Amino acid sequence: MTESRPPLHYAALRAALSFRFDGRHQSLLNATGNPRTAQNALLRRILLTNANTHFGARHNFRQIRDPGAYRKAVPTKTYEDLRKYVEVQDRTGQPYLTAERPVYYHRTSGTLGSAKDIPVTSAGLRRVRETQQLFAYSVARGTRAFEGQVLGITGQAVEGLMPSGLPYGSASGLLYKRMSKLVRRKYVLPPEVADIPDYDLRYFAIAAFALAERNVTGIGTANPSTLVRILDLIQSDPEALIESVHEGRLPHGADLPGESMLSPDRGRARELERLLAVKGVLDYAAIWPNLKGIMTWTGGSCSVPLRQLAGSIPAGTSIIELGYIASEFQGTVNINAAENVCVPTLLDNFFEFVERGTREAGSADFLLLDELEEGGEYYVFVTTQDGLYRYDMNDIVRVTRMLNATPCLEFVQKGKGVTSITGEKLYEKQALDAVMAATARLGVSPKFFVMLADQEAAAYTLYLEASRRDSYQASELASTVDRGLREANIEYDGKRASGRLAPVELKRLRPGTGGQFRADRVAAGQRDSQFKYLHLQYAHECAFDFSEHAEPV
Repeated sequence: MTESRPPLHYAALRAALSFRFDGRHQSLLNATGNPRTAQNALLRRILLTNANTHFGARHNFRQIRDPGAYRKAVPTKTYEDLRKYVEVQDRTGQPYLTAERPVYYHRTSGTLGSAKDIPVTSAGLRRVRETQQLFAYSVARGTRAFEGQVLGITGQAVEGLMPSGLPYGSASGLLYKRMSKLVRRKYVLPPEVADIPDYDLRYFAIAAFALAERNVTGIGTANPSTLVRILDLIQSDPEALIESVHEGRLPHGADLPGESMLSPDRGRARELERLLAVKGVLDYAAIWPNLKGIMTWTGGSCSVPLRQLAGSIPAGTSIIELGYIASEFQGTVNINAAENVCVPTLLDNFFEFVERGTREAGSADFLLLDELEEGGEYYVFVTTQDGLYRYDMNDIVRVTRMLNATPCLEFVQKGKGVTSITGEKLYEKQALDAVMAATARLGVSPKFFVMLADQEAAAYTLYLEASRRDSYQASELASTVDRGLREANIEYDGKRASGRLAPVELKRLRPGTGGQFRADRVAAGQRDSQFKYLHLQYAHECAFDFSEHAEPV
């Protein structure tokens, strides 16, 4: 049986992407042959461009000639170190961090409860768009994911306004709205769907539009847990969704502008009804038999929802790595979607690294891109063209292979003191504050506690050893802690509201468990005099089995 010929509009899309990005693709490939030269030139350009900013003048950017001098002049920074520069630049318009004024901000959760607003300049938005288009070029060259329609799920383009009146939100959503007509004709979802404020209604609308389209060949979403959530909705309420497809109507509150309304499709509704009658349940393989590729994150905790999806998608569907992308910057671009070759964005961002074991032992021997080793794991520090200088991402990446002289990277997980199951980036201080506030409110005296991020369950479990005389309802304390985390962390709140994270579960620990945990860790080699409780960690990294010490429910 011969393979069907790609449609003309797909050929036109491939030609347009090739015309625009053959050269950029080749430039990036050329740079991988000598990353040190490319990175040094980029660093020098960033420093000279921003030498007259408040930050640049304070750190003598004009006199810095190489990475070693840069390292001496500028200590590593967290967002809290840069917050005052971001806020004053936004408020006054003066060049505190960058010579070019920001036009947009990525908003994400912050360590201390206050949101982090990551500045993006107009040139920065162009770089993000070009990197996304370079990825699309790679997907079009290496897979058939763009042959039909594409279900692209993004964040809300504008969530609110900064004090200056500039918008903050999701740049992916902003660029989704601004794509060319050639690309937009591929969309399954109108951009306005991302603006539906109620999460349940938004997911219903996504599922309805998705079901209405027969020929979805590609899906793009940052976290595959979103696809698990949509599939759960389809399988729990198929009749209501099929009715929406039949009538072309969404529930009240999910109203969209006239040109973005769901069109009635009775033929498709009858087709879905037949599929449901035959199979008893709808899955992605039945809904979209032509699905060729899913573009998403595959590293870290994302492997869990991908395993959940494995039995629901057509055989042979490619899982295409979206790349190491954070609110702060886009760290890699997948330049070979057929093999998932993710190259650092070395022409746009300056990278430094510290080997994982070295950092976690308390040292900081910084390495450059060409000094990394295949298979090694490293903490990432980045300097961007949008105002982050030697910024500590607290992310761990692994070198998967070498492309010429450049390491290809994959995200492993957040670093110490931060966990992220589905993008929430929960900080240890937030967990500490939420537990202490909840226990104080309910009159509980915690002797020891630890919160474990369970990637398989997509939930946090709080193990608590309280005073023997304390009497409390575990469910009430758990819900109070959960509410505190939602108030402290906007990303956690969003993931809970959308159903991608389950509520906090509390398990009571038998008296003396905290002491036993400490003794176990000291016996394993930690110094007793320097022992520190880590109150937030991943369940799979915790060597002590707290479940064995939990009291029966």
